[in-house]
Amino acid sequence: MDEQIVFGYAAAFVAIFFYGTCYVPAKTYDTYDGIIFQWFMCSGILLVGIGWGLLSNNWSHFSQSGMFTFPGGLLGGSLFAIANLLIPTVVNTLGLGVGFMFWNATNIALGYCVSRLGLFGVAPTIPNMPLVSLLGIGCMLASIVVYSTIKPTLKRAKESKRAKDKAERDDKTDNDESKVEWGTMDSVTNSTTESSPLLPQLKGDDYRESFQESLVHPELPNFGPYTFPNEIGERVQLLDADAEKKRKVFGMTIALLVGAFLSCSFVPFTNWNKECRMTEQAALDDGDMETCNPLNFVFSQCLGVYLTSTIAFLLYSLFHRFVLKRSMPRSVMRPAYICGILWGFGLCGKLYAIGALGFDQAYPICTIGPAMVSMIWSAGYFKEIQGTYNLRRLTLGTLLVLVGTGLRIASK
Repeated sequence: MDEQIVFGYAAAFVAIFFYGTCYVPAKTYDTYDGIIFQWFMCSGILLVGIGWGLLSNNWSHFSQSGMFTFPGGLLGGSLFAIANLLIPTVVNTLGLGVGFMFWNATNIALGYCVSRLGLFGVAPTIPNMPLVSLLGIGCMLASIVVYSTIKPTLKRAKESKRAKDKAERDDKTDNDESKVEWGTMDSVTNSTTESSPLLPQLKGDDYRESFQESLVHPELPNFGPYTFPNEIGERVQLLDADAEKKRKVFGMTIALLVGAFLSCSFVPFTNWNKECRMTEQAALDDGDMETCNPLNFVFSQCLGVYLTSTIAFLLYSLFHRFVLKRSMPRSVMRPAYICGILWGFGLCGKLYAIGALGFDQAYPICTIGPAMVSMIWSAGYFKEIQGTYNLRRLTLGTLLVLVGTGLRIASK
């Protein structure tokens, strides 16, 4: 087997492991607020980009390696950041199970179409065994459906500020000692657990929201597209059935957008890699350094993630100050920062794998693999997946991932 292919699959393994593991350091903490958590996490991502840029920079003369910023990298990073920012809204409107299925299925299916049909400027790739390749994609999609039926044991959601204020006005504070205040250290130790079908839990009281109010829940955690959150998302009943229907349609639309943005976030890199390879030999003949190392794209992609997240964070702070008229909630910093560093390592592996194996081969593997690793962490370490029903589905989903991956490799 060609050395480049071996390194490519090794890089894919690195990407799968770190993407599936990156949220582990934060799972035992309350994230308090998904957007603030993401901003701290993106600071860790940027550190990886800067670190690699400094290590690889050509300090002797100007070069495209190292700290050079590719516009396509900024775009790709922005697409990922936007998708990640939308995930809590999907979970709040559809539930984690349905949302997980929608955005990951869209991500894999559209990623396959991009490479197979040559969308968005990507060179079309026709595998040696097209039917086997398609069957592999089918197994990966089936694994997503199986994973979405798992019922994890998660902490109960904390009450939103609006519901809590209403409860206080109605003097419903009999059992205050059993409730966990938002932002306290007791929220980790005193939160009760329950088995959830990955659907947001309806509030037991008579508090109801309008459709617009239901979309504004800044307290929702955000653990990315592959990992269970550490608590069940609160879901308040809406005023009428029409509002509930709007919420579901809105949630499905956003879930599809999340999957589309995720699948397109590496398209700029794929196009850059193709164009760079075409001009690489001419650059070498002129005495220039090799510029087509896939890792040269790391800094640009990380910078795009950070800049987009920073803009969202600043807009969010203005929203808190002038619309919600309350102070910004806090968030864990060090765990979020470590999560970002681990995610950055996963990005390095994925970029190298796509550069070595091609978008068609590497992208589906690096997309479904992290979900498998995350599920294994949830079952083996955090004990969130319990019982025969859930463990059988975990086993079936994992087997489907492995079979699908094997078929994809064989089809090339």
